[in-house]
Amino acid sequence: MVTWLFLGDAHLNPYRKDGAWENFKRLIEKPPSGLVILGDFFDFWFGFQDQRKLELLYGDLKGVFLSLYKNRTRIVFLEGNHDFGLKGELFGVKVENYRWEKAMELEGLRALLAHGDRNSGFPHCLPSLFLKNSLTCSLLRFLGPRVVIPIGFFWASRSKRKGPQENLQNRLRTYALKRLKEGFDAVIMAHSHMPDFVEYEGRFYFNVGSFREGNYLIFSEGRFSLKKVE
Repeated sequence: MVTWLFLGDAHLNPYRKDGAWENFKRLIEKPPSGLVILGDFFDFWFGFQDQRKLELLYGDLKGVFLSLYKNRTRIVFLEGNHDFGLKGELFGVKVENYRWEKAMELEGLRALLAHGDRNSGFPHCLPSLFLKNSLTCSLLRFLGPRVVIPIGFFWASRSKRKGPQENLQNRLRTYALKRLKEGFDAVIMAHSHMPDFVEYEGRFYFNVGSFREGNYLIFSEGRFSLKKVE
């Protein structure tokens, strides 16, 4: 049976581990056919030339990704505003990473995947547009992990203090409805930290919410369902 899992906004931080770490491991004990990570899975991650420092900090997750690889799980990573500049792999395991969005087919359904940071409306999208442009990424790689990682975790600790935002939820809904009207069967995003569901003429928008709070989305037997880790 084909099963896909969708999750985002876990904000896993190796300096302040919470229940989301173990929840992720438990959720993946039975590897799915596909795993879509919708950004901000890590509190901070960047695609440096040398990934050893980050891989050491997040070392508890290496075995999980190796297990997914051994079970031939397809991993799709939509970069967020906390984890970006990926280079097609995590812990030596191949991932399909996309800076902004990805259109893909799920059992005959045309789905659009995105973290949602670029789709949050002006001027709210400006920080991500600055962080994830090629010039900024080149500068971060030049400065290297020793300089950037401490700054990254400090910035991350401050930038997520706002928590769930209803205004952001509404802006993402507006964008999703626009794309549904263009012909997508499903639009799936994160970023707001608030699970959400909207139906439009037999088509669907889902926000997976925050995996830090246990929220995720599953696709199985041709149907989507919002879930929460028990």
